[in-house]
Amino acid sequence: MPHTPLETATTNPFQTMQTEYHADLAPRHTLACPSLARELVLIESAEEWRTAAPGDRILGGGSNTICREEIQTRILCPQYRGQRVIGEDADSVLLQIQAGEPWYAVAAWSASEGWYGAENLALIPGSAGAAPVQNIGAYGVELQHLLERVQVYDRDERRLRDIPAADCRFAYRDSRFKHDWRERYIISAITLRLSKRGTLHTAYPGLREQADDLHHPADVHAAVSALRRGKLPDPAALPNAGSFFHNPVVSSAHYAALREKHPAMPSFAAGADAVKIPAAWLIEQSGFKGARDGKVGIYAEHALVLVNYGGTATEILAFAAEIQRAVQSRYGLALNIEPTVLA
Repeated sequence: MPHTPLETATTNPFQTMQTEYHADLAPRHTLACPSLARELVLIESAEEWRTAAPGDRILGGGSNTICREEIQTRILCPQYRGQRVIGEDADSVLLQIQAGEPWYAVAAWSASEGWYGAENLALIPGSAGAAPVQNIGAYGVELQHLLERVQVYDRDERRLRDIPAADCRFAYRDSRFKHDWRERYIISAITLRLSKRGTLHTAYPGLREQADDLHHPADVHAAVSALRRGKLPDPAALPNAGSFFHNPVVSSAHYAALREKHPAMPSFAAGADAVKIPAAWLIEQSGFKGARDGKVGIYAEHALVLVNYGGTATEILAFAAEIQRAVQSRYGLALNIEPTVLA
């Protein structure tokens, strides 16, 4: 059966790059903080990463980013898109996705083709190039479960190279791209391996109740999309960065001690001797669900979503710090924020 052609043409890699000075970044990130960048370079092909200099920062889809009021570092923004089949056998298919491709398009296309793996990651905002940085995940699936390799631009060696997914040290909302690889590698493209005869992941709350009616990746994609639309505000209507805080992960013994003091505290298994505590529950119990402080607040329908009513990065981070102090005081747990701060 022929696949739906969705690969988009990239521009000439030798054309002059577009550069904007004193660029307004508010439309380029979903929190929409007022922000001016000294210099913004639009990257139109993988070859143009060769112009990257030490200290340059990358801005993809802007869905997991807080932009300071003034940004002096040069910002590079990948514009090139495309997704295509580069390998196939009886059991699986390999997809190469360019850095600037919106992730939601990847999940929608693969589910419509009947390939198993990305359907639970429906409607996650942001670009494909940003997906490995924080190992995006939702409804029981993480990117590391389907990622084969990452194409990067190596700033030290000044060339493009491939890195196997196994070398990225993926963990919950984490990878080496956040740490020791942050200054060296720029993600140029990713390769996914999806299954043709996979198993649907429907054990997560919200999907579990519908499991008997979910038979195809497209069914799960539609169900997850409906769940996300029902719980999360559209950034175009109410600026937000999705889940603003990480769910704390503690040892089983630590969780048992917390349960003695707080019997209603929910949890999810997070691996051997590890327990994940929902940050949304901690925030709601601390009195912040639906709360507002000036031009920022917590969404009334989901306590994990910080929303922006016109506030600055400084105001957002101050409100987040207030929530962190409250949760720390009440439960002795540290809440870490998910978005990256561009300054």
